[in-house]
Amino acid sequence: MQMTKRMILPLVLLFCTTAWGADEKEITVKLTVPDSAWTIAIEEVHRVGNELWVIATVSRNPDMMGAQVISTVQASLKLAAPDMPTKYFIIGKTWDWKNEELYTFINDIKQIEAELKSGTRLYPAAERSTDPQWVLNKTWQWKSTITPVEKIDVSNPERYTILLTAEGKVQARFDCNRGGGNYEISEGKLSFGPLMSTRMACPPDSLYSQFMKDLQQVSSFFLQDGNLYLELPYDSGTMKFRPTP
Repeated sequence: MQMTKRMILPLVLLFCTTAWGADEKEITVKLTVPDSAWTIAIEEVHRVGNELWVIATVSRNPDMMGAQVISTVQASLKLAAPDMPTKYFIIGKTWDWKNEELYTFINDIKQIEAELKSGTRLYPAAERSTDPQWVLNKTWQWKSTITPVEKIDVSNPERYTILLTAEGKVQARFDCNRGGGNYEISEGKLSFGPLMSTRMACPPDSLYSQFMKDLQQVSSFFLQDGNLYLELPYDSGTMKFRPTP
């Protein structure tokens, strides 16, 4: 097979964080792929112990007719990061032959999730988002509510969930009951109409009533670090949700 190389124009992203007083450095990932329809993108960079962990995703555009020759794809970004050894993780490889690049190929970021949590994410920045598009059509599990006087920790988040459809309907699980209603959402704003549910008897320690009551008081939202936060009015509390694993 003829060896050719196609270099994708580097995606250079500027990141201005100066954590640890680090100098700006360029991080580049190059990968040999089966054909020219593949692309690669750097998704995250973490500091884990004394290493930088770079996580990239490789994917193939099914609508693109790539020449059936081995190619090379590349992505880069500039980042304020400490000077330390770098380890690369690649998600999305589907071909069987072994790459010469000294990267670690994984199926899902969950394989290294515990190690990432022990470190610090450098890219992308952990910024709040109030864009509704990241909230809709996902199932969110209630983890906790913090108020000025107490914190409610939910031992079984998978039993308290919401899913906001693009049609303005919310589908909810209230412990042993299921229900829903209507909602309205805009940039940073969210409110629920009256919610209804089935009426099965839940265990005595169920948070069914609390969950439904608090949802109907929600006035705003934001996303941070992949979690959804719903704000109750007058700074009376914040509900925290995680995406369904």
